Amino acid sequence: MAGGMRRRGLGRWLALALAALLPALLVAAIYAPASWADRALDRASLGRVRLADAEGTIWRGQGRLVVADPSAMGADGPVVDGFALPGTVDWTLSVLPLMLGIIDANLSLGSMPEPVSIGGHPAEVRIGAGSLDLPSVDLSRLGSPWNTIRPSAALSLRWDSLTIRQGVLDGRVSVELRDAASAMTPVRPLGSYRIDVTGTGQDVSLALRTLSGPLKLEGSGQWARRAGLNFTASASAEGAEKSRLQSLLALIGRREGDRTIIRIGG
Repeated sequence: MAGGMRRRGLGRWLALALAALLPALLVAAIYAPASWADRALDRASLGRVRLADAEGTIWRGQGRLVVADPSAMGADGPVVDGFALPGTVDWTLSVLPLMLGIIDANLSLGSMPEPVSIGGHPAEVRIGAGSLDLPSVDLSRLGSPWNTIRPSAALSLRWDSLTIRQGVLDGRVSVELRDAASAMTPVRPLGSYRIDVTGTGQDVSLALRTLSGPLKLEGSGQWARRAGLNFTASASAEGAEKSRLQSLLALIGRREGDRTIIRIGG
C-alpha cells in the first residue's frame, strides 16, 4: 500500500516536471540558432559547403554561403577558408512539417532569379531546379589544386531537380567558368569551360570541356563518397598564345608531348 502511494507520488512529480520542462523545450526549439543550419549543411555536403556569419533562427535566418576547403578546418569547426558567394542567403523552414520529419523550406540568394524550394526528409533531401550567376570569383580559396594556379572566373550554375541521399547526389548540375584567368600567366582570358556533374544516386561523374579560348581543357572523372574525387584531364595550347602558355602548362601537370596531363585524386 505504501509502495503504491510512493509510486503515485513519484508519477505526479514526474508529470509536473515534464509539464514545467515542456514550455522551456518549445521556447528553445522556436529560438534555435541559425548556426544549426551550418551544422546540417556541413554534414550533408561532407564539409564542402558551409554557412558563415549565420543570423536569426533555424526557422528563418540568413548568412553567407561558403564553398569551403575541408582540409583547412576540423570537424564541426568554424569556416576558415573557401570563397563566399556574393550577397547573403536567406531561408525559411516550416516548423510543423519538420515535427513530422518533413522538410519544407525555401532558399534565396541575391543573384538567383527566384527562390529554390527544398523538401523531402533528413535522409533524402530534394532541391528544386534553379540557376545562379556569379561575377568573377577567386577559385584559389578552394584549396588544392586550385591554389597552385590561382585561377579566377565568372561562374554560371544551372541544375535540374536534385536529390541528395546520405550525401550522394542524384541529378545534374552544369557549371560554366567564363573568361577564366590565372595569376600565373599574363594571357587573359585563358578561355571559357563547362563542367557537367551527373549523379546517379551512387557515384557522381564529372566531364570537363572547352567552350572557347587558347587553353584547351578536356577531362572526366568520378566522385565517390568513400574514395573521394578521381579526375583526369588533358591541357594544351593553341593559336597565337601557344608559346606564352608553355610555362603554365608545365606548372599544372605532367607533360606528355604537346599535352599536359592533370590528375586529381586516385
